[in-house]
Amino acid sequence: MPLTNLSPFSTPDLQGRKILVFGKDGQLGISLQKLFLHLKIPVVFLGREQCDLSQEQSILQNLKQYQPQIILNAAAYTQVDMAEQEHDLSQKINSRVPRILAEYIAPIPRGVLVHVSTDYVFDGLKTSPYLEIDETRPMSQYGMSKRDGELGILETFHRLNNRAKEEAAKFFILRTSWVYGQGNNFIRTMLKLATQKEQLKVVNDQYGCPTCSDWLAGVALQLAVSDAESGLYHSVVDGQTTWHGLASFAIETARNAGMPVLVKPDQIFPIPTEDYPLPAPRPQNSMMDNSKLKTTLKKIGANSLDHPWQEQVQQYVMEYVQKLSQ
Repeated sequence: MPLTNLSPFSTPDLQGRKILVFGKDGQLGISLQKLFLHLKIPVVFLGREQCDLSQEQSILQNLKQYQPQIILNAAAYTQVDMAEQEHDLSQKINSRVPRILAEYIAPIPRGVLVHVSTDYVFDGLKTSPYLEIDETRPMSQYGMSKRDGELGILETFHRLNNRAKEEAAKFFILRTSWVYGQGNNFIRTMLKLATQKEQLKVVNDQYGCPTCSDWLAGVALQLAVSDAESGLYHSVVDGQTTWHGLASFAIETARNAGMPVLVKPDQIFPIPTEDYPLPAPRPQNSMMDNSKLKTTLKKIGANSLDHPWQEQVQQYVMEYVQKLSQ
């Protein structure tokens, strides 16, 4: 996937500020690694081997060692169904870690915390796209842990961020959905199944927007080095689809790119959520209004969001198929 066009930020002026990234091995972490390498920006990446996020002391030791002024938190407990059983672990990583990072950054002059959250903080019952000001009502333990992480950041900055505006630390909470990149994700699973089966059944009554991790990495960095205002930002591109719609589009794109697909388009059957039960409930509506993010990116001179999800998924699938054939 090509890196997001960051021409206005090709050589961002960090004024010597140190950058620390948590979660280097996830889809977003890998995209951030590619982005920082492309821009030749010095940065420290931490993965599980370098930092045990379930242990507060491990986090504090790394913060003390690297003393960052900018933190990008791409780490999360993302096993949605396992979180129903591993309540404590999901709370430690998704709720306590953001609070610890906020407590570190909030008192630092011009400090920045970028934290990635999720559509699962909503119950999915709204019939139109969610706004940043909408009330959160998570239905699952995963959603609750992510919601608590957001609240931890908001409460901590309200309590500790007392500097004058030009010196005050900032936070950006990026709510996103249906992320795909390098690693295990829904699109790759569907493409694999499409080469093995002649029929597929995919849920068709959950709505959301697929999000490319490369694109999200670009948004995170653009906000981190900007004068944008702190706050929640719904970080998705334009458009909406269902899991069935996404699977059908990705498989047809792969077929056209030369992948040996077995399943025919009319053999990808839409099914309701109730026919594919899972331990944790999913929000039926994951659509999020991205107007605030669009306005902010335009204001800071960043690249626009005028790219529908189909454009990014098509490019991702074509490059994935090409790599498989090499």
